[in-house]
Amino acid sequence: MEVTASNFKTVLPDVEKTINDCTFLSVDCELTGLDLVRNINTFDTPGQYYGKLRSNCKEFLVIQYGLSMFRYDEEKDVFKNHTYNFYIFRRPINRNVPDQRFLCQTSSINFLIHEGFDFNKLFKEGISYLNIVEEEIYRGNLEEAYKKRTESIQSHQNETNDIIPIPEDARQFVDDVVQQIETFLESDEVELQLPKCNSFLRRLVYQTKAEKFADKITLETRQVENKDRILFVRRLRTREEEEEIEKQKYEEQIGELEDFVGFTKVLRMIVNSGKLIIGHNLCLDLLHTLDKFLNPLPDDYVEFKELAHSLFPKILDTKYMSSLEPFKELIQSNVLKHLLDAVSEKPFEIPNVEFEQNQPGYNLNDGKEHEAGYDAYITGLSFLSMWKYLGTSVSMKNEDIFCDFQLLRPYINKIFLMLLVDNQYINLAGKDLTVSRDHVFYMTFPKEWKTGNITQLFSPFGKVYVSWLDETSAYVSLYERDQAAMALSTLSQGEAYTMTTFARRQATLLGIKTPLPSPVPKKRRSVEGQPAAKRRKTDSFNSSGSFSTSKRSIDPIIEEELAETEENVSSKKIFMENDVWG
Repeated sequence: MEVTASNFKTVLPDVEKTINDCTFLSVDCELTGLDLVRNINTFDTPGQYYGKLRSNCKEFLVIQYGLSMFRYDEEKDVFKNHTYNFYIFRRPINRNVPDQRFLCQTSSINFLIHEGFDFNKLFKEGISYLNIVEEEIYRGNLEEAYKKRTESIQSHQNETNDIIPIPEDARQFVDDVVQQIETFLESDEVELQLPKCNSFLRRLVYQTKAEKFADKITLETRQVENKDRILFVRRLRTREEEEEIEKQKYEEQIGELEDFVGFTKVLRMIVNSGKLIIGHNLCLDLLHTLDKFLNPLPDDYVEFKELAHSLFPKILDTKYMSSLEPFKELIQSNVLKHLLDAVSEKPFEIPNVEFEQNQPGYNLNDGKEHEAGYDAYITGLSFLSMWKYLGTSVSMKNEDIFCDFQLLRPYINKIFLMLLVDNQYINLAGKDLTVSRDHVFYMTFPKEWKTGNITQLFSPFGKVYVSWLDETSAYVSLYERDQAAMALSTLSQGEAYTMTTFARRQATLLGIKTPLPSPVPKKRRSVEGQPAAKRRKTDSFNSSGSFSTSKRSIDPIIEEELAETEENVSSKKIFMENDVWG
């Protein structure tokens, strides 16, 4: 079901009921840009990875949110599905919340246009939203303003006690306002709208009202449809009437605030439900979900994990799940579309799925990849097929499989990290995987150096994988790990380069002092006069959009891990969720 601002309030109760009744739900986001893969290094730590994605999330917007709920009907042995496709765009609000600024990646926008994305619908009918902090500030401002207005009713003073001289260039405006008010008081009109003016002129009007009409009128500043702030004049009312009017005004403002909160209400329903949440390559979608609709992402990585786990205690990433046994050997590619194709055939089987209460839904033949609702739907189907495979492998019946999450425990709360070769997930519920990188070194060297210079330097110790950081630095990983100590001892000093361990480099980045290593025999080595072969940055994209690797220098194990990534990102556009972030 497509949901925009025009039908959001109508469908919201059904959305809440469907969330509360479902067995699990799956999500997917479409964004204004994904320009982040170039920044990821294959030897980033999870904390460094998070920091880069966090910066990316601050720049781009979620413009479509897919939410697909699956409810297992044990009596009929069938899953009932209801999928929503929300268009998301925050409207201009008022001075309580700053106007939103964001980036668009032109390749992303162009791709979505070719996929049939309706940007007119997005900008005209997109559902607004506020995160928790923005809502609290907005609500606090309304409450403070209401309190001040009610306190001023008794004295009928909305203005400052300071009297300021009226400048000559404002005298005519003030005189005209006085004349309009006097005419209004002689008429039967209910209220008078004064001419548009700036904040200084409004102050002069309030001051003049106190001097000439203190016991006759009240003034009220309102924001009209075009967002202009206009003064309205009304005859003086009793204290009770004034208080009632202020109360009504406050309630109207609160109602307007609820409209601005908008789609955030859906995320709060999900949080309150505590349901299992499924996503594919979920990391970026999770960060955007938190930052845009719930709580701004913290700078600290550990705080992020605590925040995410407290709001979503059960998350499963099908990208991570499909990369482990028993699925790794059965699924050649876990890009979302390829994953769905794989789990639609033997030895897998997608359980029976029907639309909830005959509601319209997606069909696998629709082919609407990159529409958030459809991608959320096929993510859910892929998960169901893998879940069923786990159960049937141990001869469990459907009612036992789908009524117990025990089979999923190894995969829950592990978020896949794209492009990392030896630390592929964030563990939201505990400590991250500890991996040995004793065979990885950090090097700096002249900008003239190429990959060939580095591979020749390390040639006595076997093949290496070079992961470039910039023009003058890189991480170098040995294939033969047992050669690490000898390589460090032999190559640790050179005239043309510097070299240190991965651990020492990370300590330096964190500002941690580490003891100096034991002295080693001083050996000066440099690589000069090498052929000027074009440097290949092995962990970045080349101009054609494909993943560029140096086959001569890459670690065979790492090559296996990256092979699928290379295939996936070279087929269409580098920003495509299912090809790069799939």
